[in-house]
Amino acid sequence: MPIRWALVLTGVHFSRIVENCKHPPQVTDAAGNLVNQAAFHIGAKSLHRLRVAVIAVKYYVATDCTITVQSVQWNTTLKNFEEQWKAIKSAKDDDTPEAPKMTKTVGIVKWLEAYENYSKNRIGVRDAPLAYVIREEVAVPAAPALQAGQPHSDEHGSVKGEMIARLSHTHGLYRDDNALVFDDIEAATHGTKFAPTITPFKRNRDGRAAFLALKTQHAGPALWDKEVKQCSEFLLNQKWTGGSTITLERFLSQHRAAYISLQRCAEHIQVELPNERTRVKYIIDNIETSDSDVKAALAVVKLGNGPTGMHSDFERTVAYLLPTDPVKRKQKKRPNAEISAAGGKTSKGPKTGVELRLRYYTPKEFAKLTPEMVTELKELRAAKKSKGDGNKSNVGSKKNAKFCASVVKACLKELRKEEEQKQEEKSAIEAISGILKLNSSSVAIMDTRERGGPAQAQQPAGRKSVAFKDEQRDDQVEVAATKLFQLMNSRGGRHADQMDGKGN
Repeated sequence: MPIRWALVLTGVHFSRIVENCKHPPQVTDAAGNLVNQAAFHIGAKSLHRLRVAVIAVKYYVATDCTITVQSVQWNTTLKNFEEQWKAIKSAKDDDTPEAPKMTKTVGIVKWLEAYENYSKNRIGVRDAPLAYVIREEVAVPAAPALQAGQPHSDEHGSVKGEMIARLSHTHGLYRDDNALVFDDIEAATHGTKFAPTITPFKRNRDGRAAFLALKTQHAGPALWDKEVKQCSEFLLNQKWTGGSTITLERFLSQHRAAYISLQRCAEHIQVELPNERTRVKYIIDNIETSDSDVKAALAVVKLGNGPTGMHSDFERTVAYLLPTDPVKRKQKKRPNAEISAAGGKTSKGPKTGVELRLRYYTPKEFAKLTPEMVTELKELRAAKKSKGDGNKSNVGSKKNAKFCASVVKACLKELRKEEEQKQEEKSAIEAISGILKLNSSSVAIMDTRERGGPAQAQQPAGRKSVAFKDEQRDDQVEVAATKLFQLMNSRGGRHADQMDGKGN
């Protein structure tokens, strides 16, 4: 396909092409007369393939790849291009994923790596990943040869990889993509100590310059040198004895993580990575334990000195050593008393050598403890009470004591109030009872007088005095009864409220 034809085709509207094919121009016949031509029919499949070819030509031109007959063949080159292009367009049409943010756990180094990965999937204005904006080199080298039947080279591996490595920074839409990168960086560094680093690039929204400034100032060679020193120090000198709670599996995982960190450092600075044999030697030299199983396993590893032996294979050595882990064996053999005590605070007894939980034990759990464990538990609890449980527990104890005191005070107040009410009721009842007794005796005297008994003969002039005393007693009875009624009424109202509360 001529390049000139391909470039012209990239700007053509397909609807106009189809319309012109329906009404082709007239041609001359053998007699020299103008005659109409039959319409040219373009099928839907052919039109679809033509559309894909146009997009592929744009891609080849943007990445400065040579256009050949093989690069625009439908089988299999354009088919593969169409599949990859659909994925790119789908990623652009979907909701934009949130850019990574700097946090306490995500420092500048991790963020830079996270954003590089994020930018490979963030599609910009040019229908290309934004990673092409922040790549290391601006200049585009000579195009490598394309894979057979593929629209990309073997070096870059995909259409996205080809665009990341080969899209130019002189295109008219580059500024828009560069501004998108700056917006992401500004949002990530807002409110952090890294924000002043990108301030000089804010006016032009130069995302590439801001990213490189962060990388140079805060993730430069000095940082990677420090990382190499820490990882090398661990690999060379960190010992494992099996006497602590650190399992052999955790120790070997830390060795693996240190090596991976060295590999990451090697991408930024020159680092001499240890080979497989050296990594296994680090493990053998740093395991210092008296456990017989581990020693036997290490001896077997040392015997495998051949090129295919375990001494030259880190992962095989790890898989062989893990079943001999003495720390994990001890954890599996813990006594039932300790397992049943999960959830409390742990203290290790110096006498029995087991961990006892400082919490309440059910009768069944307590029965499982040996006499030595029971004695040890009592001593630990006594020590805990004498020393306290730290500032937080003291604060909680003070709060609990204050709350309990307020509850007790309120209860005592309520009891005193009830006692006073009972005393008032008792006094009122006693007063009425006395008046009633006195009244009954007066009635008996009056009956005797009416019958003409000796009382009437002895005190004929006392009738007026008795009548006055009767009126006085009536007043006292009325007052006492009223007071008693009020007390009973208030008590009854309180009981009614309590009944309502229970009913609700």
